[in-house]
Amino acid sequence: RRRWTVEGGMRSLSLFPAKTSNSIPFSLLVYIFCTFLQLAASHRTLPSSTHTRRRMAASSRFDPIIPLTGDDFEHVYEPAEDSFLFMDALGKDLTALKDLHPSLVVELGCGSGVISAYLAKQLPGPCYVALDINPHALHASQRTFEANQVSVELVQTDLMKGLTRLKGRVDVMLFNPPYVPTPKEEMTSSLISMSWAGGEKGREVTDRLLEHVDEYLSDRGRLYMVALDSNDPSGISKWMHTKGLKTRVVMKRQAGIERLM
Repeated sequence: RRRWTVEGGMRSLSLFPAKTSNSIPFSLLVYIFCTFLQLAASHRTLPSSTHTRRRMAASSRFDPIIPLTGDDFEHVYEPAEDSFLFMDALGKDLTALKDLHPSLVVELGCGSGVISAYLAKQLPGPCYVALDINPHALHASQRTFEANQVSVELVQTDLMKGLTRLKGRVDVMLFNPPYVPTPKEEMTSSLISMSWAGGEKGREVTDRLLEHVDEYLSDRGRLYMVALDSNDPSGISKWMHTKGLKTRVVMKRQAGIERLM
């Protein structure tokens, strides 16, 4: 399996031709899972392992194998309630995704790789590409993909940096961003903090993607993403509407102190 590092160019994905039309797609559909998380200002913690290893619902037909250990999770985000909600929401929308007949699926911030592994197993056929700036995440994802016997290309890059050839080509985009509101300096304090520290309002990384998401989605493209109540999901929806995008909530769930939607 190949892994690519992007430094301004992406010859490895030249199989995707440059977009032939300059028209801006106005029929794109952005799906937002709103995560309502009550965080004490002085005590932010990630979900405990007793939660992360338990599926929150049995709505999905396939649970990805996660061949990772505690040592991996020192540097890579451990699958948690938001990860399981993401998979269940994709499972709920699976019929619509099959009807879409996607050619290209891209996951940003793939972390452990469970989201792409889940969808690639449920929806074989498209070309899958998983991106992450964290080299440990790429290594972990590769092991997850191998354990689940799915083919996913791995690229080390910051969001969609260097992937201009994919503009207008992405049919399904997956993004579980760092959404926890934190001081700006916490966003880059360590590789693991980059997986959850979202800066002011928890929106700094999300906004960087949303600013250009309509450029990368195809005319029928869909973005599935997670948001927190503190991220102002209604504000995100209004912003997307100004770009000609539609939004809707796919699934809601209560999980301990988190109210996931």
